[in-house]
Amino acid sequence: MTKSRRRNENGAGTVQSIGRALTLLEALGDSRGEVGIAELSKRVGLHVSTTHRLLATLVARGYARQSPETGRYALGAKALHLAESYLSQMDLRRIGRPVLEWLSQATGETANLVILDGHEALYLDKAEGPQSLRIFSRIGRRAPLYCTAVGKVLLAFRSAADLDTLVGRGPLEALTRHSITSVSQLRRELKKVRDQEFALDREECEESACCIAAPVRNARGETVAAVGISGPTLRLHARRIQELVPHVVQAGRQISEQLGHSSRNDRHGAPSARAGEPGLERR
Repeated sequence: MTKSRRRNENGAGTVQSIGRALTLLEALGDSRGEVGIAELSKRVGLHVSTTHRLLATLVARGYARQSPETGRYALGAKALHLAESYLSQMDLRRIGRPVLEWLSQATGETANLVILDGHEALYLDKAEGPQSLRIFSRIGRRAPLYCTAVGKVLLAFRSAADLDTLVGRGPLEALTRHSITSVSQLRRELKKVRDQEFALDREECEESACCIAAPVRNARGETVAAVGISGPTLRLHARRIQELVPHVVQAGRQISEQLGHSSRNDRHGAPSARAGEPGLERR
């Protein structure tokens, strides 16, 4: 164990340098304005040189800022970004919860609300369907983007540069025999998602599991989440998918409207999926 690694009172491992940096951030947050390095050092109980090194890192990453006139420090814009992200996620769960419950009852399947977190899809909330046989999911679960319906939605409405960063050049890992494994194939799939305003996962992530997902947009029209349903393939066959797609799209629009997005700006009316259309073909 290195010197920078310690044990807290509960015995869990902690990294001392990270703890000190967070303590500095908290001290900056408690300050009503800019604060000098000597005062900060005294508040957090660190030597001035240590405080200076940590602050230099925080400034470089945008979590703190230093006034060029006074040399004093304050919180940076990145700290505000983190706070806004936290609040938006909490608002998203609060707004999305009744819609998830409606969707699970309307479709009989488990409904999920998912956001992009790093390079993965993060399950923010869910409402279990009434069926005894259902696909396992849990809040906090992470899943790949390229082979899940929710992940495809989160990818489809991002820039080409973002897509390059998130999925790379490939090849993509085949989790099942139906998984998309090439980036060019994924790009074609994402164009389809943009055109039809929903995504499908037919046993691409898990054998015998299917999912339908639609985008959730904020007031600026940005896709901030995906809402979807998941269930076993024996129930989510082509004809039933055709029946359920409008429910999923409606759920996405309901949450979007409560986030300030106007569905009149969407390019399509309520879509439907028909057996034999590209979205329903078996790979």
